[in-house]
Amino acid sequence: MASNHKLTSLIQGRTIAGTSNQNDALTIAFTDHSKMTVQTAGSVSSASTGGTVKAVRQQGTTLSLDMEGGSTMDIQTAEETSSVMIRGADGTMQYAD
Repeated sequence: MASNHKLTSLIQGRTIAGTSNQNDALTIAFTDHSKMTVQTAGSVSSASTGGTVKAVRQQGTTLSLDMEGGSTMDIQTAEETSSVMIRGADGTMQYAD
């Protein structure tokens, strides 16, 4: 699985405060009040609340968030691209793919 360097550089070190699912979209809220929204291929059951992101990998429609503690949060995206968006605490767009 290939590393997503751009996404890793944006969210590495951020800690997950919580997750929520709604209408095939997973929203990951970070403790710095930024949010990552992922268009998913259905409901996501795994959550890594409290995990701190170490790296992001992606292959096809699988997006993997590797945590500092060694766990991984795998997310099935709706498409290979145009599925991830990150907004800063002030609502500004930081990333869209």
